[in-house]
Amino acid sequence: MSDTKKSPTTQSVDVIQKIVYAYLKPLGFRKHGRTMHRFVDEDISQVITLQNGCPAKGVFGVLWVDLGIRVPECAQRQFVVTAPLKKYYHEYECNIRSTLGVFPDGKEKIYDLDEDSEKIGEDIVKQLENDVIPVFDVLNSRDAILAHRAEFPRFDRFSNHLILLEESMIAGRRGDLEEATRLFNAHYRNVLAEYKRKIEYGSQVYLKKGKWIMYRNARTNETEKVIAAEDGFVTIYDANRGHLSHLEKLAKELEIELCTS
Repeated sequence: MSDTKKSPTTQSVDVIQKIVYAYLKPLGFRKHGRTMHRFVDEDISQVITLQNGCPAKGVFGVLWVDLGIRVPECAQRQFVVTAPLKKYYHEYECNIRSTLGVFPDGKEKIYDLDEDSEKIGEDIVKQLENDVIPVFDVLNSRDAILAHRAEFPRFDRFSNHLILLEESMIAGRRGDLEEATRLFNAHYRNVLAEYKRKIEYGSQVYLKKGKWIMYRNARTNETEKVIAAEDGFVTIYDANRGHLSHLEKLAKELEIELCTS
């Protein structure tokens, strides 16, 4: 497709990606569409993606940068990964994920594509160089991820509560089933304790006066509607056993014996 047939935003992202990729290519990244990807430690993926809006949600004319690290056994929840490696992986296939701005500042950076494309590209490169690539260079092996992952919670904003589980996957891949079982059960007990806490004490949800929330009460297994009598927090008993059930199924698949004490 010639540039004259591309939308203005697509042309803008093309300019931005050219600048960003010129920085990343010498570092071992390869371009696949809007994704720039490299392997470290043979099969661990490091991913940077230019996300041009979200048409499914009606979001156009803006750009953000998605970041990811994918450890195969963690992403697939398998001790033995038999699927052959793909040429590259998308950010949404990663088990450690964030977005530029959320790491390190806690607020997602969104670029207006009506602004100067070259300046946007240069700003992205500056942030990648200062904040992202140094983290990629630390978390560049399984040993390093085991030792340092918890130091970067904003780089791990979706799955930092799953660290023990994913450490179990790494131990299992290495054939250390005793350590894998220990870590798996530590995670399971944490999840079970939180589930029991929510059953007993519930969760606090803030509602404005007159506003309401509908949910399934885990104590009664009935749908319940709570209406706020005044501005403030209300207690709902919304404990969800979904993750526990997933872990119990996964334990059977991995031949791990669960222990709750």
